[in-house]
Amino acid sequence: MSVGVESGFSSEEVLNSRFPLHRACRDGDVGALCALLQCTSNPADLTVEDTFYGWTPIHWGAHFGKLECVMRLVQVGCGVNAVTSRFAQTPTHIAAFGGHPECLLWLLQAGADINRQDYVGETPVHKAARAGSLDCINALLIQGAKADMRNASGLTAADLAHAQGFQECAEILSNAQNFQQNMAQSHNGAFLNGMSRNGGHAHPTIQGRSFLNGVPNRKRSFDGMEGNPGKKARHNAAGDRHCEDFSSNDPAAEILLGQHVRGDSPEINSTAGSQVEHQKSVKAEQFYDNTFFSTMLLYHGS
Repeated sequence: MSVGVESGFSSEEVLNSRFPLHRACRDGDVGALCALLQCTSNPADLTVEDTFYGWTPIHWGAHFGKLECVMRLVQVGCGVNAVTSRFAQTPTHIAAFGGHPECLLWLLQAGADINRQDYVGETPVHKAARAGSLDCINALLIQGAKADMRNASGLTAADLAHAQGFQECAEILSNAQNFQQNMAQSHNGAFLNGMSRNGGHAHPTIQGRSFLNGVPNRKRSFDGMEGNPGKKARHNAAGDRHCEDFSSNDPAAEILLGQHVRGDSPEINSTAGSQVEHQKSVKAEQFYDNTFFSTMLLYHGS
């Protein structure tokens, strides 16, 4: 089992010395990535998992929204459905959770499995729901994500969004779930109440707005939200929505399973922002060895 950061070394030193491909993808350093790829004679190097999160270079590129890096990696043979050994997550899971719709859409168009389930039975739309990313949720639903799929705990993406306090996301997902179920039961494809036609396709609506066009800003009104009093959706510089605040008793497991929401700044797409996010995540990852077995037992229902 790997250790988060080798004793006596900072995460940056470890990245630069042992995982330069991962570092280049984190920072969106296309020049360095191309140079490294030219020097990489062993294709297995592209599938090496780091000791921080257990991700390959393409997972790093997806998490930090570095689309050009992701594209370059796929061009040289990285699979868009590459699965991590720890939690069976694909780059699509990571991009959805990271809140990067452009990267997400590119992966899907390149053949990524939109409804692939990870170790805890969650699909990319579950991850987008956890992160409160309306843009990623919309992108996934439009591309055909199944809103009614349930994770190992029996929860849909709408359930997760509701639990996290993202009302707009929960409404869109719940509406899409009902729409998909109704369409499956309809033999003639008739449009039912609460649906609209946009571009020749049927889409569920919320208060007269198709999820293609987003939804109006509305204050959350769920009861029992006191457990997450500081969480609210916001847009970052790329237009993605994330949760502003988060607290957890098991941060390492949440990072690896895609169950935390970053509290990073809107400038996270910059190199400095990526480094800050990585440093914060690594601190939590240092708890990984102590929580791994208990996490596995928890998600197996033992």
